[in-house]
Amino acid sequence: MKILKLLIIILLSFSMTGCVSYMELNELGIIDMIVIDKNNDNYIVTINMLIPNQDDLENKEVYTASNISIDECLNDFYLKTNKKISFTHLELMALTSNIKQQEYDEIINLFLNRVDARNTFSTIIVDEPSNIVDYKAKDINELININSEEYGLVSIKQFDSIIKDILEMNISYIPKISFKDSPSILGYQSVYSSNSDLSKEESLGFNFITNQIKQSKFNSNNMGFKIDTSNTIITVNKNEININITSTYQITSNNSNTQDEHKIQKIYEDEINNYINDFINKNQNNYFLSLIEKYQNNYYKKNQKINIKYNITFNSTRINNSNIKGGFHEY
Repeated sequence: MKILKLLIIILLSFSMTGCVSYMELNELGIIDMIVIDKNNDNYIVTINMLIPNQDDLENKEVYTASNISIDECLNDFYLKTNKKISFTHLELMALTSNIKQQEYDEIINLFLNRVDARNTFSTIIVDEPSNIVDYKAKDINELININSEEYGLVSIKQFDSIIKDILEMNISYIPKISFKDSPSILGYQSVYSSNSDLSKEESLGFNFITNQIKQSKFNSNNMGFKIDTSNTIITVNKNEININITSTYQITSNNSNTQDEHKIQKIYEDEINNYINDFINKNQNNYFLSLIEKYQNNYYKKNQKINIKYNITFNSTRINNSNIKGGFHEY
């Protein structure tokens, strides 16, 4: 008899839990994209709240709140929607250039302290926060992925990676996208210790150093280059830094047959050298040292007067290009 009573209690508890879970789910405001801006002393937060219906499972409502903290903005959303904000399905966070070090600290603490937040959503910088809500988070992420696989200018930057960068290096590089007309990828922006736009050439140089080139295409000397693979190894000995790059590439222009093989490889290597030097020279003091510190944990010197010497060497191989056609991007 006691066993029977125990079984009944267990069954009732399961059924009650199911009802509570359903009610809680119905009261949640599922967010797939959040946009955070700062204007004077106030945050301006915009969210896409998923409200699926029979006609559109991806139906969403856009809400904006302005307050002295992000938490207060989230409270305002609750008053507007009567739903508790949930970041369990967050796919994208967009920040503006108005977000500085103090705000990054608050954003990081917010997500680290929320039990409903995962930290693997992608993060971007936007120049026009008002226009981004016209697009779906998954479409923006797909735009970055396509660029990464075709041109190698930027790669997806997840929030947990940004946290790690800031903790280890005091700086992070985040893809920047313009939404003035149609979405356009601009390159990277450095954030936290300094907010600075990287040119497309500098962004490519950063990607080469940090092994984020899946594939890249560029034109030089009337020739189209397509990079198929690239691998970078950084070694440090005192103040001597060696950057060794192994890569394979293809030539796709019609006049490539008239060029000597050695000259073609020299053009290719000079171009990549320029990209990397553009990045290093602009960020010589803090950023490059931070990257070396990140990728060589046994090396760390906090002396800005250190005389850094670096050497870039290539081991490049050209592969057959007979079946390749066009599709290049002129930077």
